[in-house]
Amino acid sequence: MSVPPRRSGNEPTDDHPLDADAGPLHVLHRTHTGARRRFLALNGAVVLVTALLSGTAGELFADGPANGMPLGAALGALQLTVLLLTSWWYDRALRRDADPLADRIRRRAEHVPHSSQLYPGLATGRQR
Repeated sequence: MSVPPRRSGNEPTDDHPLDADAGPLHVLHRTHTGARRRFLALNGAVVLVTALLSGTAGELFADGPANGMPLGAALGALQLTVLLLTSWWYDRALRRDADPLADRIRRRAEHVPHSSQLYPGLATGRQR
């Protein structure tokens, strides 16, 4: 008895025309997930460090250098700067890596007939 070869799940099949997009969809999901994880990890680390410092050295946050900005305000400004920079980076990364994949998937989907063209009864709402 022969066993059929195992498929990876990313290979297109003749069963459904949209299965050809399984590869780009997987790459798009992986690209987006990786960028989101890096964004959340970096910003989460900055928030965690700020929270730990404020919890352990709260009185230090109210004091600042001689006639300068309090340390708490400086760390808040640093946290805002990190958030803005990582937001810009996240947007740039997705435009560079994910948008071309989404455009490719969209172009392929435009060539696939809609269900109303395959099954005319669905377009008018009639049941067979």
